[in-house]
This record gives sequence, structure tokens and C-alpha cells, in this order.
Amino acid sequence: MLIMETQDASLPLPDPFLFRTHFRIAASLHLFHVEERIAEGWPSPRLFHFDTVTQKTLRCLWHLVPKLIRVQCYRVLLKLGSHLYPRSFTGLVHRLPLGLYAKECNPSPCDEGETLRLVEQYTSIPSPLWVDDYQGTHPVLIMTAVPGQTLEAVFHRLSYLEREQLSRDLKTVLSQLRCVPNRTSYVFGNSHGGPLKDHRFPSGTCGPFHLISEFNAFLVHNYVRKETKDKISAVHSRQYRSVFTHADLHPSNILIDRGRLAGIVDWECAGFYPEYWEFTKLMYGAERFPEIQQIIHDAFTEDCYEEELEAERLLWNDTPPGL
Repeated sequence: MLIMETQDASLPLPDPFLFRTHFRIAASLHLFHVEERIAEGWPSPRLFHFDTVTQKTLRCLWHLVPKLIRVQCYRVLLKLGSHLYPRSFTGLVHRLPLGLYAKECNPSPCDEGETLRLVEQYTSIPSPLWVDDYQGTHPVLIMTAVPGQTLEAVFHRLSYLEREQLSRDLKTVLSQLRCVPNRTSYVFGNSHGGPLKDHRFPSGTCGPFHLISEFNAFLVHNYVRKETKDKISAVHSRQYRSVFTHADLHPSNILIDRGRLAGIVDWECAGFYPEYWEFTKLMYGAERFPEIQQIIHDAFTEDCYEEELEAERLLWNDTPPGL
């Protein structure tokens, strides 16, 4: 049922018939748009691109240059990039010439920089390479660019075979992440043992924690009703492995290039979380995309976290904005 209201009682409400008609026309036009994009095919591969080995070699050579000179070069590239490329919607990520990106970090670039180094060391996951970091007006992280378009933008162009392949690729990514060793003194924390960061936490960060009970207590402490606590108590009383987790793997952080998974970006929330966390956060980020949810389910065929997902959904629906 369509419910409409207006602050000015003297204004007439739009006819629901017009909304239904608009929906039908818009849906049809969108299908035509999808067909046109599919007919165009995927973009041609870039004519020039450094492979990962070359990028690492250039990074080693670049670090032979004194840091003061490197920082001055980054500032020049930032000025050039501000004229050549559009700003990101957050204003914190800046595209630079030479296939680089700069990210303003708060409070420290070491969190995401350390994560990128861990991913590079222990996995073959396509992701940005850490290049450098320095202290400007804000801490700044310099990293390489990853080719591709966001899954959210191009999902409708993926064939059924490409979607099946994406599920297999995601499964490989998740498997490799779980092999990253925890060298910190905490069971749950970020990549170097600091606080966890999640956009749903009230202050943005929490922890680190030695026990799963401490982590679960934080999730429900003074933020949910007693009825909800009772419903999720059975799930939150279980013991879970601590595994390395991207923790913000939604369709805007998954890049697709010519129909294949090309990269995973935005690692600022990564750290060691309970084993179900990646699944529930993926589902949280794909709430508006039922087809993508099916791909996520297929990527977790060996692990079932449906009860944990239901508990998380109760928390999502029973907590104020910010948690």
C-alpha cells in the first residue's frame, strides 16, 4: 500500500496511479539502458599498465629517494590530480597521475597501510599496493590504482556465467584472507592490534578485545532492548574463530574489469573479527541487491552463518543510527 503525506494540508496529493505508471515506464527504460550497455561490450584493456612485479620494483627504487623529496612530489601530484580528475564523493580519496591514489586518513594511515602490506605479503588478492604515507594536514596514504568499475555500477551487465565466476573468485579471496596470521596480542583487533573500525559502531571504533564475550558485550551494551538481547544471546554465547576480515566488502568496494573480479579496495576497516563477520557485513552491504546476495551465499558454501545473520539483522533493526 502506498502511503503519502504532505506538511501543507492544502496541497493535493499526487495520484497513486501516476506513481505506478512512472514505475512501469522507468523499469522499461532501465531495461533498454541495460541492453544498450551489454551491446557495447566491456571496455578495451588499457594500452599501458605496470604489472604487480614492476610496481613493486619501482616502489623499492622510489624509496631510495629521501622522504622529504618524495613528500614534495606527492604534493605536486595532488595539485595536478585536483585539476585533471574529479573529486571522490567523500572528498578524502584523490586520484593522482602515474596510476596512484592518495587517501586522507583519520587518525592514522598506518591502519590501512599495514593492512595493505599484510594482504600483499600473505595473499594474491588483487588490491592496491601500499606505496608510502606521510603527515600532511591529515595523515595521507599513497597507494596504487586498481583497474575496473564497481560491482554496484556494472552488476546488471554480468552474464550468468560471469556471476558464477565472481562467486568463485570471492570464495578464493575469502579463503586467502582467513590464512593471514594474527601477529597481535589480541584475538579481535585491527591489523596491528589497535581498535576495530566499523561504520556502524557509535564512535566508529571499538576494542581491541581478548575474548569473543567482550566483543559481543560491546555490540549489545546499552544499544538494544532486552527482548532483542534474549533473542541473540544463544548466538552470541558461541565461541568463534578469529579470522582476518575486510569488514567493509560491499558492492562499491568490489571492482570488476571486463566481467571478472579485478580488485578489492577500501581496507580501512579490516582486522581480525569473528569468522561470521565477513558474511554478515557482505549481506549488510548488499541489502538492496538480492542477486548479489545469492552470489555471496554461493561464495560461503562451506560455512553457514544464517543464524548469525538473523542475529545481526535484529541488531541492525534495533539500534540507533551509528551502530
